[in-house]
Amino acid sequence: MNNIGLIIKREYSTRVKKKSFIIMSILGPLLIVGFLAFTVYLTKNNNSSYEILVVDEAQLFEGKLRNNEKYHLEWSPIDKSYEQVQEIFKSNEKLNLLLYLPSNLIQTNSMTAKCLYKTIPSTSAQKHLTSIINEAIELYRIEKIGIEEEKYRSIKTRVNLDVIDIENAENKNIQRKAYVGYIFAFIIYIFIFMYAIQVMKGVIEEKTNRIVEVIISSVKSFHLMMGKIIGIGLVGLTQFLIWITVISTLSFAILFANFPEKYSIENQIQTDNIIENSNLLTNNNEKIDEITQFVLYQIDWGNMFLFFAIYFIGGYLIYGSLMAAIGSAVNEETDTQQFMIPLTIPLIFSLSMIPQVIDNPSSNIAFWLSEIPFTSPLIMMVRIAMGIGEGGVELWEIFLSIFLLIITFIICTYISGKIYKTGILLYGKKPSYRDIYKWIKT
Repeated sequence: MNNIGLIIKREYSTRVKKKSFIIMSILGPLLIVGFLAFTVYLTKNNNSSYEILVVDEAQLFEGKLRNNEKYHLEWSPIDKSYEQVQEIFKSNEKLNLLLYLPSNLIQTNSMTAKCLYKTIPSTSAQKHLTSIINEAIELYRIEKIGIEEEKYRSIKTRVNLDVIDIENAENKNIQRKAYVGYIFAFIIYIFIFMYAIQVMKGVIEEKTNRIVEVIISSVKSFHLMMGKIIGIGLVGLTQFLIWITVISTLSFAILFANFPEKYSIENQIQTDNIIENSNLLTNNNEKIDEITQFVLYQIDWGNMFLFFAIYFIGGYLIYGSLMAAIGSAVNEETDTQQFMIPLTIPLIFSLSMIPQVIDNPSSNIAFWLSEIPFTSPLIMMVRIAMGIGEGGVELWEIFLSIFLLIITFIICTYISGKIYKTGILLYGKKPSYRDIYKWIKT
């Protein structure tokens, strides 16, 4: 065991001192935070407005189409035809869009208005125009049947649906929480691949340089494999902790600097009221605030980080041990492709199944994918984000998943140890699956 400790120390110290580790530990978070800052900058400065020329053939909608500073409506001359208005639109550089409302638009619901552009409008602009046209048609129709506009607006309702656990009222909208788990699952996916492949490359490098022959003379092959796996895994955890610390610190600093009114102490005291009344929020800024409050106060970050560490370590140890076995069995990195495919399929499959798990978190497939050790590191993070206990993933499911992860790691380590012991000193011949099977049996 003392030898394993020395190997762990060697692997850890040599890698964290590398320029590539230091650069990525600093550059990685800065790139992510820079992307966040750039997104915030674009959000704050995305004040593009539209000058819209409206052709109302039936002359029914003037005064009924909502007008504002961002979407400024200008009505076309009455004595001009649609074709003539198009020429006016083309020649006027200030106009961005031409909105054509045909005369039979109000007669049937199957008719379509037209929006002509010089530069394609944003999706939000298209949705806004669709909304105000529908609203204008409704106002025209209620006016025709004699309903007052004030009464109409008083009965027109916009309803939000909160999906709430009957046993725990705090546990609501769990599928929205699952997307936070999706992010954690993707990080696990990236880190497992990144550092498990480093294990494989490290073994191949030592084998190619014949350094391993010297090391094996004083250390058992199994101790060497375990020390290398654990040491590189600790490097991964260290880098992750650096990333989380830097990203969270800089992100909150950027958000506070740009939206100080949303992160003041007074605002945090009123958080519960904001969340309870979130269905009253209507404009874009308030929607952003609602999402922010959701991320900050409705996600159980303590459990998320705890189980992230557990499932990252468990998943990494399984795949890292198998990658070490592959590295010991081949002579060059180009020979690893045939053995890599069976290992990458479970991770890619579990990542592709996350949307289905989010859509139906209580399904049998969600349960089994969160228990099978080769897929559980990703799927279980999504389910944990939805909540633990009544209405969410049960504690016994998590404990069973972790237990199976540990058992699978022990089995994979045993099998990998057999392959590693034989393959690490084998040169020249490219091994087949049959050869590896023989090594495991011996």
